[in-house]
Amino acid sequence: MNKKWFIVILLAIGGLLGTGASLVTAEIAHSTGDAAFCGSCHSMEPMANTFKLDVHGGNNSHGFVAQCVDCHLPQDSVVSYMLDKTKHGINDVFVENFTNTDEIDWIARREERERFVFDSGCLSCHQELLDRKDAENPKSLQTHAHYKNQLASGDPIQCVSCHVTVGHNGMLRSELNKRHPEYSFKSK
Repeated sequence: MNKKWFIVILLAIGGLLGTGASLVTAEIAHSTGDAAFCGSCHSMEPMANTFKLDVHGGNNSHGFVAQCVDCHLPQDSVVSYMLDKTKHGINDVFVENFTNTDEIDWIARREERERFVFDSGCLSCHQELLDRKDAENPKSLQTHAHYKNQLASGDPIQCVSCHVTVGHNGMLRSELNKRHPEYSFKSK
């Protein structure tokens, strides 16, 4: 076999292997991003259950269902998406298997929502809300204008700074309280 054909065959095999690896990676990434997968861990059940009741979880007249990763992973590039997915996946496997997830204060963690919800996910569907000139609720025009101004000034706020309960139908706190009540009342 001459050298030219060897290189062609080697490139063809490399191309097939690369394509196969890409397809397998894409399938794994897709199948590990929905509420069924995320809610399969005990600690994520309240989040998955309340998500299903939300308009983003399919409780809408359009039949649209967002995936957990649409909000909880960056959507601005494939590289940042895959890096964050890998980082969070490794962390989640470690936490679920080697820590006591019942000791996690999920209600307190909600205060860190800006770390766990990415505007690029919100804006991939709702970009047009920032440019509206009329709305049923005129206050929304002011707050979205404020969002754009903050973004332009280099001191951005995030969508979840105002939309505190988005994605979980406003019921997540109540669901978390069923497992670990925030308050306890002891009678004398």
